[in-house]
Amino acid sequence: MVIQKIKKHASTLGIEFKKQTSTAIMAAFGLIIALAWKDVITDAINRISFVKNYGLLISAVILTIVSVFGILLVSKWSNPNRPGEKE
Repeated sequence: MVIQKIKKHASTLGIEFKKQTSTAIMAAFGLIIALAWKDVITDAINRISFVKNYGLLISAVILTIVSVFGILLVSKWSNPNRPGEKE
C-alpha cells in the first residue's frame, strides 16, 4: 500500500515536472522570438523620418500594447471559466 502511494506520487511529480519544464522552454522560445521582432519593429519605426527621435519610445509602446493583448488572449484561452463568471 505504501509502495503504491509512493509510485502514484512519483508519477504525479514526473508529470508536473514535464509540464513545468515544457512551459519554461516555450517561454524561452517566446523570448527569442520577441527579441527578434523587437529589432525588426524598431528598425522599421526608425526608418520613418518624423519619428526618428522617438523611435525607441514608439517601439516600446507598440510592443507593450501587442504584449498586453496577447496576455489577455492567453489568459482567456487557458482559463475560460473563471470563478464568479457565468458560463
